[in-house]
Parts: sequence; structure tokens; C-alpha cells
Amino acid sequence: MMEFVAAYSPLYLQGVLVGLSLTVFAMAGALVIGLLVALGRLSRRMPVRLFCLAYVTVFRGVPPLVLLYLVYFGLPAWASQAGSPLLISLLSPLDNRLLAATLAFAVNAGAYTAESIRASIISIHSEQMEAARSIGMTYPQAMRRIILPQALRVAFPPLCNEFIIVLKGTSLASVIGVTELMRNAQMIASATFLNLQAYLLAAAFYVVLVILLQVLASAVERRLSLPKG
Repeated sequence: MMEFVAAYSPLYLQGVLVGLSLTVFAMAGALVIGLLVALGRLSRRMPVRLFCLAYVTVFRGVPPLVLLYLVYFGLPAWASQAGSPLLISLLSPLDNRLLAATLAFAVNAGAYTAESIRASIISIHSEQMEAARSIGMTYPQAMRRIILPQALRVAFPPLCNEFIIVLKGTSLASVIGVTELMRNAQMIASATFLNLQAYLLAAAFYVVLVILLQVLASAVERRLSLPKG
């Protein structure tokens, strides 16, 4: 086993870097989507609330693997069949495996991120918004300067959990040929016929990654919880 680890660890590390990059970009997109949808869920406009609720309901219900197939295989093929130059130009970039996987994971994680951010905003006492409005702040100013900074600190732990979920979910990207950790493990298993060793080592890399991320998240969370001054 030690010889196997020494021989193939560099390939696993390459897969780790691809998986981490995919996770970072997907979570960046999910945060943007989640923030907008969370604010939309709290909007006074009924159509906006309903649209955002529909987004959360649908994309929390669709499994990530199905969404991955829809984005990578479904949308570009549909654009080609439709014969619309506009659709083809808009959706043809999804032929790129990494881009398609990033979009699929971002859209899926965005639905969960939205609910975490919304719950965090609701947890901030309404008197703070009233006080901000009473001193002349507009609603957007109060959200940006008073409510959101506090809400994002509250949302930090669940957002870290979502980051870890997305990281583990990147293993699904192997089905469309993204050479992340799981894909490399599959190729090594096929080349060596050492299936147990190949997948055990992949599992070990995921466990180490999750532990490191949990330690880092705990350290940042403690830092955020320290009183200022």
C-alpha cells in the first residue's frame, strides 16, 4: 500500500487541486446567487418572492447529478436542436466540462445558501433596521451597512458546511470527464486493477481535506466571535 501511495499521490494531488478550484468558483457563484435570492425572498413584492421561492424549491429538489447532466448534455444539445444562433452562442460554452460543472454546482448550492443567508438576516433583530431607517438610511443602505455584515457572520458556519458538501459533491463531476480526485482514482483503478487501494486512497484524501477545512472554519469562526476592541 505504501508503494501505491508513493507512486500515485501526485496524481491524486492534481485531482485535489482541480476539485478545490471547482469548489471555490462554484461557492463564489452560490454566494452571489444565494444573497440575491435571500433578499428576493424577503422582498415586499409578491412576484419576486414567488420567483425566488420557486428557485429554492426546484433546485433543492433536483439532485446535483441530474443537474450536471442537464447543464452539460442537455442545454447545449437543446440549443443545437433549436437552431437559434443566439441560444447556441449563449449555451455553447457549456461544452466546457469545468464551466458546466461549476455552473451546475453553483446553481444547486445557491438554493441552500439562499436559505442560510435568509435565516441569518431574519435572526437580526428588526429594531436594528428600524434604528437605521430612523437616522435617514435607505433600506439598501441599512442592509449593506448594518444587517448584512451581522447576518453573514451568523451564516458563516452553515456556509462552511455547504462548502464542504460542494467539495465532496465535485466527485460527481467525474461522470462528465472532469479530472478531479475521483476521476483520477477511477483511471488509476482501471490502469492498475487495484480497485480497493485506488478508492481507499481517494477516500483518505477527502477525509483529510474535510478535516483541514473544518479546522480552518473553526479558527475563523472563533476569530469572528471575538468582541471587537
